[in-house]
Amino acid sequence: METPAAPDRIDTLDTLRGLMALAVASYHLSIWTHLFEAGTRRNDVLACLGNYGVEGFFILSGFCFFHIYRETRWSAPALARFHIKRFLRIAPLYFLVVLLNLLLRQPVGPSVTPRMLVENFSLTFGLFHPNHAMVLGGWSIGIEYVFYFAFPLLALLARRRLLLYVLFAALVAWSLPWSFGKVQAATLVGDQKFHTYVQIPNHAFLFLAGGIAAHWRSLTQRRLPWQGFLLLLVPLCVLGLQQIPHFYDHFDVLAGGVRYRLLGICGLAVLLFAFVRMPRHRSLRPLTLIGDWSYASYLLHPLAYFLVTHLLPGSIAAWPKVLLSLAATLALAAIVHRWVERPAMALGRHLASRIGPAEPRG
Repeated sequence: METPAAPDRIDTLDTLRGLMALAVASYHLSIWTHLFEAGTRRNDVLACLGNYGVEGFFILSGFCFFHIYRETRWSAPALARFHIKRFLRIAPLYFLVVLLNLLLRQPVGPSVTPRMLVENFSLTFGLFHPNHAMVLGGWSIGIEYVFYFAFPLLALLARRRLLLYVLFAALVAWSLPWSFGKVQAATLVGDQKFHTYVQIPNHAFLFLAGGIAAHWRSLTQRRLPWQGFLLLLVPLCVLGLQQIPHFYDHFDVLAGGVRYRLLGICGLAVLLFAFVRMPRHRSLRPLTLIGDWSYASYLLHPLAYFLVTHLLPGSIAAWPKVLLSLAATLALAAIVHRWVERPAMALGRHLASRIGPAEPRG
């Protein structure tokens, strides 16, 4: 979920990523605690925010990578630097959560076999099936890492802007049979719908959508003041809410035309947050921290819920359980970001600098 940062918009896009992570966590917690009844408007909205928060990660990731690395010359040293930094950004926390799941005997993902362990500890499981992840929500990390493998080539091809749009159109076409056929036709038995939904062809175009957004941003130096940003954010939220239909099965809004409409809202949100120039101020520090903790929040909220449910009485109501779990998620994320993620990123930058001149920091 992590993406490189640019100095002129680090606060806003980090905040967007953090809000998406919290939306995913809130969605999962609402399911586990039966917070809202299926079919209620609150359940509809939260389900869409959670599911499309993950889709938004992909668009945001594509935007940031195509923006930051647009001028990179992909020599052998540059490739080595890129992959060292990406691995040390994603792997340490992911490995920690896999180990904690095994230690706590959490039933996440496939059965523990030598093959699954090798796939997870090499971060190659996305090449085989994203649901080979041994972490809740890890399917998106599998897809993200496949994007890392492909990105240098995509970045080279995208320098011809027309080719970027052609590739995007081709990947959208690749997704259509999945969104308008395979996902809808799959059965709920054995989680086949979910196994079908998470396949790479159903999501690959989102990274290129981010690349197109990065291209649009590069066409002008004009940026929105924060007042204009807020004026546009309100109607965008209203538009997004209007696009959410009434449903009972969550897959009803993860396939078909409604999926592409909601993805369009996600793309507009990324663009809006990318174009704003938010002044740095101490009052915005909490929003920046939410962004810094986004990856840890995404991976650790199931473990936070595990701790809350085992340390508190079983009779606790749903709302207090959700709020305590979110608080525990942020507390764990702060600790892990300080003592795992930041040292790992520093090590990645150090090792990359030994290969040659430093690339943009991520």
